Amino acid sequence: MLGAYLVHADWCAMQISPPHPGPGSQRGFTLAEVLTTLGIFGVSLSLVVPSLDSVTRSNLRASAINELVATLHVARSEAITRNAPIVVCPSQDGRTCARVAWESGWIRFVDSNGDYLAGADEPLLGATPALGGLRIHTEAFETAFGYTSTGRVAGPGGAEGGGDFTFCANGNSADAQVVLVSALGRPELANRHADGREPDCSVT
Repeated sequence: MLGAYLVHADWCAMQISPPHPGPGSQRGFTLAEVLTTLGIFGVSLSLVVPSLDSVTRSNLRASAINELVATLHVARSEAITRNAPIVVCPSQDGRTCARVAWESGWIRFVDSNGDYLAGADEPLLGATPALGGLRIHTEAFETAFGYTSTGRVAGPGGAEGGGDFTFCANGNSADAQVVLVSALGRPELANRHADGREPDCSVT
């Protein structure tokens, strides 16, 4: 009788004992754990997206600066080598000068008659297509930029002297950069204008 009781007790203990997960078993996530994970992911994503946007703007600006600086170096070298004035002007069609923003693109040509306009009989030396995602502003060289045969900078009308170009991305003045061009024609990257003013992208 006692033996039967012990067997019955052992059987009951087996029935009410909680299951023990084996080595290969897996446990699911609770709702709280899922919501916590999603919250952390959302915060991380909100930090990453602005960072990626900033990197994109920085890359666009750097690419545009490199394009213009390369054009200036080549134009100056060509003016000295050819012993002829070389002009760079904003262009929308890649063939003629136009009163458009510099980010619309620009051309480089031999300005044989000195009018700062690309004539049909004047050799076209190069063209840069439109640059999207940024704006380029300049007061000194709004319509054109030129090099004399000695490599010095000259603007429309023959007035010699330097100036600058301001590169802005999405109107953000804090990220603006300036390319200073000395009277001798050498470009230099800076964070301010030659007179010390901070760049203002709201005017572009």
